Amino acid sequence: MSGRPVIVVGAGGHGAVVADALLAGGRTVLGFVDADPGAASGLPGLDVLGSDESLDPNAGYDLANGIGGTGAGGTAGLRRRVQERLEARGFRFTGVRHPSAVVSSHVAVADDVQLLARSVIQTGARIGTGAIINTGVIIEHGCRVGAFTHCASGAILCGDVEIGEGSHIGAGAVIRQGVRLEPGVVVGAGAVVLDAGSGVGMLIGVPARRRGPV
Repeated sequence: MSGRPVIVVGAGGHGAVVADALLAGGRTVLGFVDADPGAASGLPGLDVLGSDESLDPNAGYDLANGIGGTGAGGTAGLRRRVQERLEARGFRFTGVRHPSAVVSSHVAVADDVQLLARSVIQTGARIGTGAIINTGVIIEHGCRVGAFTHCASGAILCGDVEIGEGSHIGAGAVIRQGVRLEPGVVVGAGAVVLDAGSGVGMLIGVPARRRGPV
């Protein structure tokens, strides 16, 4: 990750956590941009500087993606769409690594991945671009996490799990060793996934079953 100052895209709750983690890691955060330039900042002492139209790709700062989202409903894919649109304008997105994250030296983590407080990434794991590994998440040995997947707070991926791109693993969910989940899957909070199953819908419950539309 570069040492350039950072502007966080999105001034909501996830944006505030991202800014806080950057500050904890010694980065300079200039503020936020938001689709609502009149929005209040999610972190005291940092301002919303305007919409993303006010950004300048030649001004010497990086961006951090502060859009969280659940992977379902109207917010599905928003994080990826916004980042790719700004990258097409010439912006670079930085990764985030909270100082309390525990990361093996034998992993492959894309440059813009967000590893938040007390997350653990074990040897042989691969984390794709744009992914969020949120507070207290455990990614065990050999796991594959696809691009723009959000592993929400406290989720546990046991060894050799594979998660397709654009998925959402809910808070406190547990994925059994060796399970493979397709792109765009949504696993409900607290679910225990013992078998991926098939068909449309969310994976919900203990053990998790496919139920309803995403």
